[in-house]
Amino acid sequence: MTVSAQSDLKGLQEVLGHSFRDLTLLERALTHRSYAHEAGEDSLHNESLEFLGDSILGFLVTDLIYHRFPGLDEGRKSKIKAYLVSSDALSDLALTLDLPKYLRLGKGEEKTGGRRKQALRANALEAVVAAIYLDAGVEAARAFLAPLYAPLFEEIQDKGAAVEDPKTSLQEHLQAESLPAAQYVIVREKGPEHRKTFHVNLLVGDRTLATTSGSTKKKAELRAARMALEKLRKESQRNESPEGSNPA
Repeated sequence: MTVSAQSDLKGLQEVLGHSFRDLTLLERALTHRSYAHEAGEDSLHNESLEFLGDSILGFLVTDLIYHRFPGLDEGRKSKIKAYLVSSDALSDLALTLDLPKYLRLGKGEEKTGGRRKQALRANALEAVVAAIYLDAGVEAARAFLAPLYAPLFEEIQDKGAAVEDPKTSLQEHLQAESLPAAQYVIVREKGPEHRKTFHVNLLVGDRTLATTSGSTKKKAELRAARMALEKLRKESQRNESPEGSNPA
């Protein structure tokens, strides 16, 4: 590794909260296959680390859930885990660490916007988890993940640990009610390229169930799904309520 590369990764290690004894592990975790291929080092990319990191992250997140929410049933715990290890969540966490800035990409991948690809960011985070594990063991990996996930756990706690994927839950609700699938329509984009706001309408058949916005398309759609689901659930509760019915 060059002196320049070591210097570049010093700031990242501070963000990660882990000082690597073997810095080549971190460098490899940030190396995409496209870069390794162009450099003539096809085996020195992060895919094997990603494979290992996926399992380590899944285990440690499960352990964190087990200790944070001991009273929840298995089904609820499974939903929380699915949310926390999803590509969406991992991609967002990678952004909080500024990982895309440090990725080593081939020229073609760079030109096609590799640093903005959700899957690539999520994979890099998994590879970093594996790199920390190989460098210093499972407790070091746990020490890295616990504070990283802390805000998400607080969010779950604030919502009564009822975390769900609102788009999936909405789809399940619509299917149960024999209603058409939801359609997410981006009706407007406002603002400069680096700070856009996306406005979305959520349609079910001819009915607009939600109109909202977000800083990304994903956030706007999730917010719309959450609003629509809440509206439909309230309507179902009113329809099931005996209040207002005329006694025989």
